[in-house]
Amino acid sequence: MTARRPGGDRRTVHARFSVRELPGITVTAPDEGTAAAARRTAQRALTEAGRGHLGGRVELRTPRTAARGPRRRHAVRRAADRAVALAVAACLRGDTTGVHVPIRPPASPRTSPR
Repeated sequence: MTARRPGGDRRTVHARFSVRELPGITVTAPDEGTAAAARRTAQRALTEAGRGHLGGRVELRTPRTAARGPRRRHAVRRAADRAVALAVAACLRGDTTGVHVPIRPPASPRTSPR
């Protein structure tokens, strides 16, 4: 029998934030584009919360299926953006658990009625 991850991992972004006293954000993410976006989101969330002087570490896990096309990558980055913002807010509230955000499937191209 092989071990399997619980269902939903392929359609979810996981984020965890831990605060530290030194300014600056360290991001662990599967690709540099997502990492840069996560870093900006964490900095913005800390600043909006009045804690811009703090720094932290973001651990971000996204599914590997993001490489299927630009619309899919965009959906994953949007979910990662939401997950990081929620993880920073949860950490500032004192919650130590990570955040799971579902990836919304990319919208299909609109077709005009005839």
